[in-house]
Amino acid sequence: MDISRVIGQLRRYCPELGGRVGGAADFENGAETVITINDPKTGKLAYPSAVVIPLEDEPGSNDLLDGNLQEVIETIGVIVMFDASADRRGQAAVSQVEAMKYAMFRALLSWVIDPERGARGLYYAGGELLTFDRARLFWMYRMSFDATISDADGFIPRGDPLTNVTETIQPDNPVDLATPVVVEETVC
Repeated sequence: MDISRVIGQLRRYCPELGGRVGGAADFENGAETVITINDPKTGKLAYPSAVVIPLEDEPGSNDLLDGNLQEVIETIGVIVMFDASADRRGQAAVSQVEAMKYAMFRALLSWVIDPERGARGLYYAGGELLTFDRARLFWMYRMSFDATISDADGFIPRGDPLTNVTETIQPDNPVDLATPVVVEETVC
């Protein structure tokens, strides 16, 4: 899933994040460079802010014996940093998690990120506390998309397509060797 499109969608349709959304390959790098955005007026960390990271691709089995279709569940994480400085236990920060979840739903839930790959839009795949300290709480919301891949996405050999096969079969009985059987098949 293209995290750049998710970032743009959150910046555009989730005003609660104030445009403070970026992307990274993992949480540690995102927390260091994206989530720690300073307010230009105060110089302090701006809350809430978020980083979008890729999580996993979970392939399903091939739907047909020849491998024509395969479903892949693509999952991303949206990690939001909340202000936890009001209390050391994190209660005030964690009380904001539910409201942010529904704010993100308004931006992402049922959004068809790639209509060529799947008809069903993004759906909620869960959430969890990543970590918190005296100043910040990091909560990850997981969103998934069911993508479909097919043979058309794979390797296409070069050259002329195989359209006609001719095979000569020699009989097992040595007496019948004089009359071989010719089988001709047209491949569509």
